[in-house]
Amino acid sequence: MRNIYSCFVMKKLKYILVISAVLFNCAAYAQIVNPGANYATVTYNPDVNDSTFIFAYFSSNTNPMTLKAKSPDDNPADFNWHYFDNLTQTIDTVPFRIDLNTTESIVTLFSEGGYMVVIQTPEIADTFRAWVFYDIIAIDSVSYTQNCEYLQLTAHAFSNRNNFSAYDYFDFCDLNNVRARYIGNSYTVEWDTETNIYEGLPNVPQSWKRRSNSMFTRISSANEPSEADRPLVPGLSAPFREARYSVKITNIFGNVTAEYKTAPIPAMGLYAAFDVLVPDDYGVFAPATDLSGEALWRMKLENKSINADKFEWTGWNDQTVNFLQNDTLWRYYTEHITDEISYKPGKYPVKLTVENTRTGCRHSSYALDAGGKRKDIDVAKSVFSPESLPNAFTPNGDGNNDFFIFVKGQEPVSMRTMDLKIVTRNSTLVYKYKGDVSTWEGWNGKMNGNGSDCSSGVYYYIISGEGWDDKSYSGKSYSGVLHLFRGN
Repeated sequence: MRNIYSCFVMKKLKYILVISAVLFNCAAYAQIVNPGANYATVTYNPDVNDSTFIFAYFSSNTNPMTLKAKSPDDNPADFNWHYFDNLTQTIDTVPFRIDLNTTESIVTLFSEGGYMVVIQTPEIADTFRAWVFYDIIAIDSVSYTQNCEYLQLTAHAFSNRNNFSAYDYFDFCDLNNVRARYIGNSYTVEWDTETNIYEGLPNVPQSWKRRSNSMFTRISSANEPSEADRPLVPGLSAPFREARYSVKITNIFGNVTAEYKTAPIPAMGLYAAFDVLVPDDYGVFAPATDLSGEALWRMKLENKSINADKFEWTGWNDQTVNFLQNDTLWRYYTEHITDEISYKPGKYPVKLTVENTRTGCRHSSYALDAGGKRKDIDVAKSVFSPESLPNAFTPNGDGNNDFFIFVKGQEPVSMRTMDLKIVTRNSTLVYKYKGDVSTWEGWNGKMNGNGSDCSSGVYYYIISGEGWDDKSYSGKSYSGVLHLFRGN
């Protein structure tokens, strides 16, 4: 690929230099133009009171690469073209091209270097000085290295002028005084892939969310020297999908290399992830991020890992896991845990460690909340309070307060069983229940729950129970006064 850039250095004389009809429109003055260029810009060197004019030819440009000089006011003039000799660092005194008594002169550019044209009429002599750069940039290949956590892509590119370093520039001589001049350059290296290399990852870690399929690196004279060897090297977490990557390089003039595409690069990323399944009101297990509740808290575990073929599940009996102690409650080596696991009150970490036996890569993850942060199973301790039962009810069949039952929202928590007795003032037993707290439907005000209606009056309840955390409430009974009102 050949890209040609022409840099023009003009000494300010009697007439103003016009770069092109696009940038300037002043046909009354002597001028030199590069009519087929793709790009044009101007820089200024205040120390020598000169402007530097930059024209760029891109590889797709089919226009002839020429310099065209015109006489002032379109009057006939003589044009003498000279080379700059790089060996002697001087301008050749003998012209390589002479055009006499004409209004314009066109030369075709064949080599890199400096040029000077003298435009002479009977009244004046204008001198214009120019430099031509042949800038060749291309990508030879792309190599990669990767491990279990990291993929590094390296584009092997070349230029006829530099090694894509932090100090890249086009250098030339000021033809006024043979003083070194520089045009700073920079490159933007753009990487892309058509594959979503993180596809299928649930709860992607926050540190990865800034990454995308398009990756950019940039190198210019503003970079520190330590960064000079990494302009063409992006880094990624090891991808989880096989993918082809493409790269292209853009220089300061907006010229772009041909896009280079790699062969498919195999995925080496390994990611441990799983869903915690809990039952709904109908006993159907489904994924949940709320990992708290009361005992017995039930769950199953569904593997969601990427690129894994070996699995180890571990559950601990203590939120602060001490690997030197026997904190392990259970361990499985299956892909999914379809057996139901039940928990008493407490806080329990759950961890999945996966491995890819082909690559040897391993990765671990704990149970996560909706935000992707570690969330231990949190089962509430057993709690019972007298305030959870009302002190009056009206079993008259009107559908309002017909049962003596736990106050909604204040039911006992994580209770395994309860023993409830209701007696009269003289200690006559009128109702009793012993069993699961969750299945108690309340007292309807009838003798033994299915006999005749008990009369209005004052009753007493006595309740004891046992929690799933093996805390017994039988040694401490709770009692209270209950008013039964039947009304008229």
